[in-house]
Amino acid sequence: MKLGSNAGDAFIEAAKLFQKGNSAKFEGSRAYENASKSYKRSDPAAAVNALREAVVLDQEGGNFRAAARHYQDIAELCESSELDRAKEAYEAYGKAAELYNADDSPALANKCLLKVAQIAADLEMYDVAIEKYEQVAAASIDDPLLKWSLKEYCFKAGLCHLCTGDMVKTSQALATYCNMDMAFESTREYGLLKGIIDCIDQGDIDHFTQLVYDYDKLTRLDAWKTAVLLKIKKGMDSDELR
Repeated sequence: MKLGSNAGDAFIEAAKLFQKGNSAKFEGSRAYENASKSYKRSDPAAAVNALREAVVLDQEGGNFRAAARHYQDIAELCESSELDRAKEAYEAYGKAAELYNADDSPALANKCLLKVAQIAADLEMYDVAIEKYEQVAAASIDDPLLKWSLKEYCFKAGLCHLCTGDMVKTSQALATYCNMDMAFESTREYGLLKGIIDCIDQGDIDHFTQLVYDYDKLTRLDAWKTAVLLKIKKGMDSDELR
């Protein structure tokens, strides 16, 4: 641990020396990146700070791909259990996506946007999550490599819609997704979303529980989807108490 910190400190000093040279932005950025790697285990917060310094130099030097990668690394560190800074991770993934787009790297940008959407939903920023999932879904329609994932993005966006409590908008969104992907209406994901809308309209928690159980039996729900479904159920419970 101590060795990592000492190495990190040495790289920071080297980066500062490079910066004094003005023309050595690439070398300075690399030194900050190496400092971050050295700090990663012993002091994740210092690792994040070093990467933020690297980003400044990358952007000044017009190296958007490297800046985006460093923002992605910042986001991953902020997401870690050691730091648990979800809002900072959300912001860093968003900046990484912007810079990947500026570097004409849409696939990498979309990967970051999906993380933005996931964290936004965790923070109950459902409108943002919906917007990002729909953005990536729209970008996937004409891409043969991504088209198979379209169902997943529409499903996640639909789950976030259900969390808003606005069933009219949710139904409209499902109709839009069916237009985006003609096969979506015949999927189990669409069936679950449609069934949940009916359960919420009727206040039928037992049927909701059965629908989720039946879906999970054939298509295993991951931790994120399970957490979102629990929030939807909790919303139904609180509506019943009113």
